[in-house]
Amino acid sequence: MSTKKKWLILIALGMAVCVTMVAIVIVAWFFGLGNVGVDGWLPVYSIEQTASAHPGFLRTTVKSGTSVFVSDYDEYALALQDVEPKNAIGRGPIGGKMVYTIPGQKVTDYISVDEGSEMPAYAVFRNSQLPPFDWRHAKFQTMEYTAPVGPASHKRTTDPALIEEVVSAMRDGTPIPSSSLAAGSVSNLYGVWLYSDQLPGMIYYPKVYADPSGPVYLSESVVMVSANAKQWTEARWIPAGPLFTKWLQTP
Repeated sequence: MSTKKKWLILIALGMAVCVTMVAIVIVAWFFGLGNVGVDGWLPVYSIEQTASAHPGFLRTTVKSGTSVFVSDYDEYALALQDVEPKNAIGRGPIGGKMVYTIPGQKVTDYISVDEGSEMPAYAVFRNSQLPPFDWRHAKFQTMEYTAPVGPASHKRTTDPALIEEVVSAMRDGTPIPSSSLAAGSVSNLYGVWLYSDQLPGMIYYPKVYADPSGPVYLSESVVMVSANAKQWTEARWIPAGPLFTKWLQTP
């Protein structure tokens, strides 16, 4: 066989190898990143819901390997400062980004999980080995009322005496009988965002009910009636103090 023919055969073999490699890359891309997306390389987290020890509430658990995170009664009042997390670190059982980091928090302490079905619904999850956030003894620097309209809409304060009155009322106050507010209207149900340097990336978010007749009540967490969004079903309501009540009623 002549040298020229040998070179032609080698060139043909080389081209065949190149075409085969390109085909392999295309198939791998389609069935890997191209079909599943970048999410496919993230670890998978399982998710499970059970009844909480607190009536009316749910306990949600997400797991990946030995990592276990929970969202229970104590986490219902925690919200994200960044309402749309961006740094995904895990995906759900059927694919798609589901688990995110919280800026300022170690990924071994707190994570954010998308619990939504059709629309995103991000919730705070705590490492099951850590104690719940101790809001009763935390130092909060800023407070904001979340009502979108009205004389006190998105009103903010850094008054330590006013903030302490809110915290001490929920910590030391006596709850009123739940039946007294068993059919409260969400039109008067808002909350306060409490910011603390001890809670980076998150907000402590207790609920506030401003009764049209004047009194104001506070609650750590509220469970809404899923079949009727105009009512709540579970809440531990405590009368607010005079400073906070007056603060809400003035522009």
